[in-house]
Amino acid sequence: MVSVKGTQGKKSHRVQLSLDAATTRLVTLVNERKYSEIETLALSTLARHPAHGFARKALSFSLVCQERFEDAIPVCHAALRQQPNDPEIYNNLGIALSMMMQWKEAVSCFERAICFNPKDPELYKNLGVAFYRMHLWNNAVPPLLKAIEIYDGDYIDAVTTLIPCLINANRLDEAGLVLNQLVIDSPDNASLLYQLLLVSLRNCDWTDLEQRIQRLRTLSRDFEDFVGGPLPALWMPGIDAAAQKRIAFGWAQADIPWRNLPKALGRQEPQQFNEPRPLRVGYVSPDFRRHPVGYILPEVIESHDRQRVETWGFSLGEEDGSDIRRRIEASFDHFVDLAGQPVRACVDIIRSCQLDILVDLAGWTTNGRLEILASRCAPVQATWLGYPGTLGHPKLADYLIGDPIVTPASMQPDLAEEIVQLPNSYLPNDTSCVPAVAPSRESEGLPNNSFVFCSMNNSYKFNPSTFDMWSEILRRIPSSVLWISHTSETALSNLKRELSIRDIDPVRIILAKRTETRADHLSRLQLADVALDTGPYNSHSTAMDALWVGVPLVTLQGETLAGRVGASLLHSCHLVELIAMTTEQYIEIACNLARDRDRLDYLRKHLVENRGSLPLFDMRRFANDLEDIYRRMWNKHCRRTQAH
Repeated sequence: MVSVKGTQGKKSHRVQLSLDAATTRLVTLVNERKYSEIETLALSTLARHPAHGFARKALSFSLVCQERFEDAIPVCHAALRQQPNDPEIYNNLGIALSMMMQWKEAVSCFERAICFNPKDPELYKNLGVAFYRMHLWNNAVPPLLKAIEIYDGDYIDAVTTLIPCLINANRLDEAGLVLNQLVIDSPDNASLLYQLLLVSLRNCDWTDLEQRIQRLRTLSRDFEDFVGGPLPALWMPGIDAAAQKRIAFGWAQADIPWRNLPKALGRQEPQQFNEPRPLRVGYVSPDFRRHPVGYILPEVIESHDRQRVETWGFSLGEEDGSDIRRRIEASFDHFVDLAGQPVRACVDIIRSCQLDILVDLAGWTTNGRLEILASRCAPVQATWLGYPGTLGHPKLADYLIGDPIVTPASMQPDLAEEIVQLPNSYLPNDTSCVPAVAPSRESEGLPNNSFVFCSMNNSYKFNPSTFDMWSEILRRIPSSVLWISHTSETALSNLKRELSIRDIDPVRIILAKRTETRADHLSRLQLADVALDTGPYNSHSTAMDALWVGVPLVTLQGETLAGRVGASLLHSCHLVELIAMTTEQYIEIACNLARDRDRLDYLRKHLVENRGSLPLFDMRRFANDLEDIYRRMWNKHCRRTQAH
């Protein structure tokens, strides 16, 4: 028996060969990686001897190594009919299915392969990668750990998949232990350093943060080299809009299987453009559930004028059984559940709806599936709402929907998409959830006589610069406390240590209790006096929640889209005086509000009593403005197409 391992890029495939007269030449060709010659010889052998199992097995190996995955799948199935217990054929089929984004079927293949060969680390690694691609982080960890355990040496492919699984599963301490050792062993590996920074920021561990970010910048040639996912780049300090675009482009090039996507849409005939009909607009998202996007989107969809748009909702996420899911389903004219469907099926279904415009609401967030945009499912495609930044690649979306504050014209060079602007804030709201009477401060663990600053953001948005400002505010307002969202024990411990370093009593940071519903959260949020924004990644729905319940927000306007959301919201509720341009301004605005109760009461009254008239809370106006944008996008597409 001869074991041959072939490698094509990052994929590894194995064929175990029984040497006989018919296979000797094929073995030589496999060892020499001459895939086209393997294919030719295997086909000629099968033409003479259709039952020749090894020839069909070698053919499947050749096709997978040539990245002809669609061709490989039926060959693998035929080979398994002849050799139903062969783990290498199952592995080849699993790889082909994975690359065609048929993850569930791929998982089944890798599990079958492991049944027949439980000592092969590659099979466990491939199973873990498939779970990773399905975003089943905790499912991915055991097979990846098993692959590392039985591999002879450092199995870097398994380790580099294990780390993001641990991070996304919020198993940060485990990820940190692995990464710290890897960075010691490979100090010049930019990708490992990037992931270690990600873990550190989530844990609010800011030790040597500036030096580590500068080291990352140097190693990646100012982020020209691919280092990791685009989402953390939005909130990692020191990464500007131009670098965010480079990182997103690198990720798109590496992560999207461009060669295996469905063929692009054909050109529409001009006569289709001038029909006097509502535009057919689809929204695709994994977050039609209990999620910030799920909370703030449905009122916009409900408010659409059906004479102007007909709406489709394409759900990529699992049904969570919530009331918000039911509301979202009812808000669309057509709702299609695509959860668990392979990309080709998603693309076929979306294309069959004959949309004019497809709007992606997830971008590079955890469960986004940009392969759908890359497959061009509609003549016009846009990104909006869920991911506050550029997708990075010009073939994904034609437009990024923003507003004059979050996406000024000067930002265009740093975006892969063309800017299209709503007249007011690009972020919608759910005005149906009016807060109930607030509970007592005592019931929420807040001191009755203290001034309560709050930041209900995820702790990964915190950083030394932001905490310096907050600490100075606490120092200048001795009777104040900082009320923050529930976070991990590790993060809370580090935050308290940071307060101590700045000579602030750590008891002045108070952890909010978990709430069961958004209504409960909005009710207790009224106990805060002032909300403090984060940077470089601002509050988004958390800022909207604060303003909706009458809590003024203080923000420091940043340079990136994600860093200008607070300013956008304040413009749309006529509170531009709460927008700071410098750190000292930010501190002064917050402190002045704490010292001037009359002014603070006026601002709170302004927000509460004008809920029915402020642009920020007028969703019918918002929907109308969005429809105007869609019509402009569509008309521009028509002119361009007719010109060609």
